[in-house]
Amino acid sequence: MIANPGEVIKNQMTQVPWLFSLLVSGLSFTLFFLQTGLDMYRTGQIEVLYLILITVLGLLYGTVGVALIAVLAWALSQASERNYTIKWAISSFSLGYSATLVYALLGVIFSLTLGWKTAVAFGVTGVLWALRPAMFTIRQMSGERVAFSIVLTTLCGAILLFGWAQLGRFGF
Repeated sequence: MIANPGEVIKNQMTQVPWLFSLLVSGLSFTLFFLQTGLDMYRTGQIEVLYLILITVLGLLYGTVGVALIAVLAWALSQASERNYTIKWAISSFSLGYSATLVYALLGVIFSLTLGWKTAVAFGVTGVLWALRPAMFTIRQMSGERVAFSIVLTTLCGAILLFGWAQLGRFGF
């Protein structure tokens, strides 16, 4: 999915169970939010309890949040008219966060071993890498409408990053 998302989305997504794909996005955002929490913990902004809370919010955001974004994109793309199911859309969107998972895992490693603040450098970068697979998914669901795909991908990415920013302030 990282190297050639268009090919995976066109030919192999029916073979990937949507729950497995949702696990990829769930773990990606769990680690991304953990990075955010570690950065905030190191600067004295939060206590350990909030670090745990932010991490759990990441799991929910990466599963429920990504699934809702996928359903929104599915509906706006009129994907049902092209015989794409909601499960297919959720699976495609979720698996698109495989690059985010790699970046988030590296960010947590650098954060824990070197004490770096990594949420923006690794976490946000990973989310941005996921926009390419999202665009291919939307383009496929929308019947190859490129301009529409770019606009909707931008909107989905903005919603995800705005949500992360808001949840990162949760309770503070």
